[in-house]
Amino acid sequence: MNKKTFDFKLLGFITLVALAFSISTIISFFLRFNMLMQKPYERINVKWSDESGSIYTDIPIGDGNVLYDLYVPAGLETGKKQHLVMYIHSGNFSSGDKSEGIYIGRYLATKGYIVASVNYTPVVGGNGFGVKDAVNELYGTADTVVKKCKELGFDIENMAVGGEYAGGTLALLYADLSPEKSPVPVEFVFEQTAPTSFDPEKWGYQGEDAVDLVNMMTANSFTVDDIGSEKYLSAFREISPDNYIGSEHVPVIAAYGLKDKMVPSTMGSEYTGALKNAGIDATLIEYPNSGHLMIHDKDKNNEYYNTVDSYLEKYMLK
Repeated sequence: MNKKTFDFKLLGFITLVALAFSISTIISFFLRFNMLMQKPYERINVKWSDESGSIYTDIPIGDGNVLYDLYVPAGLETGKKQHLVMYIHSGNFSSGDKSEGIYIGRYLATKGYIVASVNYTPVVGGNGFGVKDAVNELYGTADTVVKKCKELGFDIENMAVGGEYAGGTLALLYADLSPEKSPVPVEFVFEQTAPTSFDPEKWGYQGEDAVDLVNMMTANSFTVDDIGSEKYLSAFREISPDNYIGSEHVPVIAAYGLKDKMVPSTMGSEYTGALKNAGIDATLIEYPNSGHLMIHDKDKNNEYYNTVDSYLEKYMLK
């Protein structure tokens, strides 16, 4: 074997080793990332089989552009009043998917609740579809879900609405904006790291940045000259949950990471504090070691889902 042939084979061997190492590293990274993303759901990650219930996936709403999944417990009595939980996924109002609801859906179904994990039309600046439109769409979604349950033989008596991040804000606004549009009464809301205000000042935004935030969330086309005008102020206040606090508000469970760099963590304490001052049953759970993803406080995560269980029994089964 001459030296050139040997060098070529050695180079090939080294390349293969490097490629195998790179692939192994990438696979290891994704496995670790997947495990990390599942940490918030350890408390509610239950075993599921056909004996647990039925899962109806990709049920269309309207023209079929919006879908939802329905988790139905085994052994529910038909013709008897049942209870619905509607879960709204995360995703900065513009991404995410109903598949995120698989953990909460299976978990609550094993406890006897029907769960709908729903999609919604993305809220993207310039598409003419804002947060208010998304909430109004969700009223229609809930109506479709209740009718589907009726087809399956279940009459829905009441509901709870929950969500994470953007989904949490939409859950709060579902109970706030036009509650009379809900097909059944909302008994309480549970949310994690939901923005409770779109007042640009609370986000530290000024000038063009402030206008961009308001325009993206409200599907408007304000300019800096509009800042401070009644129309401008009304636009973001209408989609800010903290604008709806009053004595008739539904109970709320709120969870926030104190190291969150995306949503100001003070929103949680300010919002729940105002609810309590109004005489509303509001529980705040703060995660001292977690940021936006809420993955570093297992004890607090357990507390959050224990509280959800408690509110379900207290308000849904009353």
